[in-house]
Amino acid sequence: MDSPGTPCPKAAVTDALAHSVPLFDPAQMPLRTWCAGSREDPLTGLITFPDFHSNIPRALAAALTDGALVGLAIGDVDGLKDHVEQANATDPNCYGHLAGNRVMARLGAVTRTWFHTQPWEHGCAATFGGDEVIVAATLDNAAAFHRAVAELRDRLADELPVRVSFALTIASAEHLPAARGQGNWKHVFTDGLLAATDRCLFASKSARRANGGQGGIIAVTQAPLTGPTTLAGDHRTLLPLPAGTETLHVLARPLGTGAGSMLLLPCVGPVGLRGKRLRVTFPDGHVRTAVAVSVRGQAAIPDERAATIPPDAPGMPLTLQPIRDRAARGVPEDLAAALERAELEWSVLPAHEQAQMLHLITESATADIRIARITAVIDAVATRTRSSLT
Repeated sequence: MDSPGTPCPKAAVTDALAHSVPLFDPAQMPLRTWCAGSREDPLTGLITFPDFHSNIPRALAAALTDGALVGLAIGDVDGLKDHVEQANATDPNCYGHLAGNRVMARLGAVTRTWFHTQPWEHGCAATFGGDEVIVAATLDNAAAFHRAVAELRDRLADELPVRVSFALTIASAEHLPAARGQGNWKHVFTDGLLAATDRCLFASKSARRANGGQGGIIAVTQAPLTGPTTLAGDHRTLLPLPAGTETLHVLARPLGTGAGSMLLLPCVGPVGLRGKRLRVTFPDGHVRTAVAVSVRGQAAIPDERAATIPPDAPGMPLTLQPIRDRAARGVPEDLAAALERAELEWSVLPAHEQAQMLHLITESATADIRIARITAVIDAVATRTRSSLT
């Protein structure tokens, strides 16, 4: 026993341990009205999942009942186990699992900073499992939420030694169950959203690993509908089809019996009768060109594999890429993307008009002038298209 008045020696704190312990301001909890009063996860600084799971069902039900859109995204660290094992084998000061602590602490810090830059009126970010993060928020539209999650994904890629893959879904009032009486229906409904999103994440990551693809994907699935229809009635929950050089990962679902072998995409259907040509990569790595058509406003592609999807399966993970018209391959990327979004053909313009417009765009002195000129070009192509149809 130490003699009275002799202080106990303090144990030295190793750099590895000190660096694995996060330092954050507890006042900066990643929440905006939702889940207020929740506890903070000591490693990430995010809301603990038990408190999230206890509070979020009431918040989701209230927002959807009021007619708002709600976005739900789950992010999972790619290859964290391999990173921990490599650190354990190569860094004698890291203790292996402390490397995992560092990753998760940094993930939490980046997520908190990102969350406070978002314009959402209501939302929160929480832990979900050992190496996952979950984000929920009210939205203006589905595309904005997809872009926000992509921004978080890219920030994490810049800050972490591993990448983070996400899955997301968008829900509206039509996804609420018809019978909403007493009982725990809010929790059952919320668990259904979480399950659909998590199954999408697992299916898409499995397909990516099988094909040797890179991590850091964002996969999109539809929230489960409680009615008899399989088609979305509220098209605000659907993303636009990819345009320009975009790549979109989706979980496709079979349209149902009696309508042929069609795979429904969580995307808005293309305008017009021609459809939209897409380069589709299937889970087995097979790639083919498919024409997406609009089925009551929702995009779908014909494929006989739709009939092979089991009823209890989450769907088929697909990778979608646009196929640009050959006549538009020589135009700048921003103009080509604008033409894709407007569903317009560059080839309707005579060659001399194409050359004049391209010259004006490339000679733009500022970005604002370039945007204005591209807008004028789109208007001109649209006008020429309408005149050719009359």
